[in-house]
Amino acid sequence: MTSGIGPVEESPAEAREAGEVLASGRQLPWGRPRLRAALTVTGLAAALTATLFTAPLDDARQAAFTPWPLSVTELTYTGLREPPDPRTRTFTFRLRALLDAGPPTTLTRLAQPYDGLTMSTSPATPLTLRAGKPRTLTLLVAVRHCTGLPQGVELPFLNVTLRNTRGTQNPSYILGAAYAQDLSASLRTLCM
Repeated sequence: MTSGIGPVEESPAEAREAGEVLASGRQLPWGRPRLRAALTVTGLAAALTATLFTAPLDDARQAAFTPWPLSVTELTYTGLREPPDPRTRTFTFRLRALLDAGPPTTLTRLAQPYDGLTMSTSPATPLTLRAGKPRTLTLLVAVRHCTGLPQGVELPFLNVTLRNTRGTQNPSYILGAAYAQDLSASLRTLCM
């Protein structure tokens, strides 16, 4: 006779068919189909998660974690190296290039926007920058002709091309007041 109070117990034979049975005759929870399915799904999810976090990143996923070259590259004016020389109509100045973080970045072009000037760099471009290792660049500027050159320029800039595994960018760097003053004074000296 059953009173209807408490769990319905299966006979040991029925429990064996549904799953494992303890010596006391009680069924282990693994025998329940819903619990078994839930644990299987959980195990598969854990295995998939482990695979995703330990698998190497493909190119598209790697690019998504790589910063754009402009966001991690600094160019700083550090001063005139050689003042203007009226005989050669040249002057040189220095820049400091620094890659803050990320994969190596290539500085492929460094140019000024004025037709009357030519510029060459030492070391020559393309130049690879590595994170945390500043590089000093010497720029030799030669005046070809003075027509159209700004002798009182306030915000001169340099056109730059930067490339890393994320992509290529072509920013213009404004190097500040000291660069503007030195450039203007050099051009006045050579174009008077």
